[in-house]
Amino acid sequence: FNKFWPANLHIVGKDILRFHAVYWPAFLMAANLPVPQRLFAHGWWTKDGEKISKSLGNVIDPHELIEKYGVDQTRFFLMSEVNFGNDGDFSDGKMVQKVNTNLANELGNLCQRTLSMVFKNCDKAVPAEIGALTAEDETLLAKAHGLRQLTGEAIASQSIQDYVAIMVEIIWDTNKYIDNMEPWSLRKTDPDRMATVLYVIMEVLRYAAILYQPLIPQSANKILDILTVPLDERTFEHLTPEFSIKLGNRISKPKAIFPRIEIED
Repeated sequence: FNKFWPANLHIVGKDILRFHAVYWPAFLMAANLPVPQRLFAHGWWTKDGEKISKSLGNVIDPHELIEKYGVDQTRFFLMSEVNFGNDGDFSDGKMVQKVNTNLANELGNLCQRTLSMVFKNCDKAVPAEIGALTAEDETLLAKAHGLRQLTGEAIASQSIQDYVAIMVEIIWDTNKYIDNMEPWSLRKTDPDRMATVLYVIMEVLRYAAILYQPLIPQSANKILDILTVPLDERTFEHLTPEFSIKLGNRISKPKAIFPRIEIED
């Protein structure tokens, strides 16, 4: 009891907010016990715009969602689409669109094309040497270095949806970077620059994967495995340049992390 109370954050459903905001603190104070430091009320789910109820027969079974879409995909949807504190609506269409867009098309495709290029063109290893960083390189890396503070601020106010949005944005920025740098063209014209570009992306992916662990833990660790990040260097404390990916580390052949969800007509 002394270890876990008072709670830093007491989370309740919005329908029982009055009891936990008025009566429960009064009981605690009457017993000379400390009250929670912060109280937060979460909303409800709806499905296809309707309230979920047994009479409507639209109850969502989380086990069925996991079986159909995957556990990380389900976690990602809930964290990104349900604005914590308000009600959130679920539909299969929204789930498929969200997962295919942000995970399969953006994060998954970025990992696949970057790490496949590294595997094929850098002797199945992290580039052994990189050149001087350009302004574009420094800008992207600076955004990665700032992720911990931004996501920390979001979590401090229970803005989980904002946490996800920050992560989606850094992946979008990195996809824009690789499209602008065109390492597939540099492979023929400037291999040294290609190696630098690929390394910059790998380092941004390291930051992103570490911070994605609370949201999509299995998938994030698969990415960290391919990046050769040691198991004991995957905490937020390792989000510094000091723990950058080691040059020359051997990597395994990358596999698709997020297959697209295909819905049969």
